[in-house]
Amino acid sequence: MGTASFDEAIAHTPLGDGRFRTSTPSEWLATSRSPGGLVGAQLFTGLQALVPDRNFRPRSFTSHLLRAPKDGHYEVHAEVLRVGRTLVSLSGRVIQGEKLIATGLGSFGTDRLGPEFDEMPMPVVEPPSADNETEAYVPDFALPFSKNILLQDRLGPAPFTAPDGPMERVGWAGFVQPRPVDAAGLVLISDVGMMGWWVRLDRMHTTATLDQTMHFRADLDGDVPSGMVLMRSRTGLVRGGYLDWDVDIWSQDGTLLCQSRQLLAVLD
Repeated sequence: MGTASFDEAIAHTPLGDGRFRTSTPSEWLATSRSPGGLVGAQLFTGLQALVPDRNFRPRSFTSHLLRAPKDGHYEVHAEVLRVGRTLVSLSGRVIQGEKLIATGLGSFGTDRLGPEFDEMPMPVVEPPSADNETEAYVPDFALPFSKNILLQDRLGPAPFTAPDGPMERVGWAGFVQPRPVDAAGLVLISDVGMMGWWVRLDRMHTTATLDQTMHFRADLDGDVPSGMVLMRSRTGLVRGGYLDWDVDIWSQDGTLLCQSRQLLAVLD
């Protein structure tokens, strides 16, 4: 049996009334736990399944992660809150047994007329390596999940080498099993390694995501080039046992695809 693909890892079995059954394949676990980015992608996929019209594209997705699911199946419960002329709003929950795992809100909308300006140029870096190998630091706790992801550092200090910062790193990210760039994949990619604050640490600290908000800024059903995407990862403040984590992601042609912001708790 081969390794489960990302699409298999976020696949749902419909149960009716906006309920879906899903689980985390063993090779997508990180230290025996379901990664928050994968749970978020599973929740997002449940919300997207209820959007009635593909002209309503992903615009915003916020998830709050309460706990990691245990081994076995769990359910995504999705609900349409409102269908307007240009915007569909949905909510969702991830439930295992009687425990609430995660909650989420999503907005899907059509294009709107308005002025357009772009002050988010893609950083100038060397292209992805042709051999599709990881060229970045990967912490032990990310295994075996990390074997499904490609990371290639390009700019910024290496982890544990720059006590004065800056807490910013840039590099390419993608899937070992190539797939088109879409919103669910970006939910996961925005939560993989290459964290900016690692550069100032003298040892690894474990963190847990409290909440993540993503803004999708491109037509992901359009002509987005397949393959790896460029990720800029930044942290501005670490204080009181919490830190922010901002991620901007571009396609290879320089289109800004999404922006992500997380609040994380330091666990040790």
